[in-house]
Amino acid sequence: MAISIRMHFDGKVFIPEEPVEVPVNEPLRAEVSVITSEDKVAEIARRRAAWKRAGSRAVKGANIPLEVLRRENMYEPPRGL
Repeated sequence: MAISIRMHFDGKVFIPEEPVEVPVNEPLRAEVSVITSEDKVAEIARRRAAWKRAGSRAVKGANIPLEVLRRENMYEPPRGL
C-alpha cells in the first residue's frame, strides 16, 4: 500500500499537514520530495477547479432551515420516536 502525505520539516521531525492513517509501530518507507512553486500553483488550480465542480452541482434555491442543522437535530433521533 502506498500513500502520499503532505508534510513539512520543522528542523527536527516531519509533521503531517493532515490526519494520517498508518499502522502504529510498524516500519515504514518514505520518499521525500520538495514541493516546488509550480507544484503549489498546480495544487491551487486543482482545488479551485474542484470547488467550481462542486458549485456547479449545487441545488439552486435550496432552503434548509437552520433548526434542522443544529447538532441536536442531526445526531439524535427525531422527537416522538
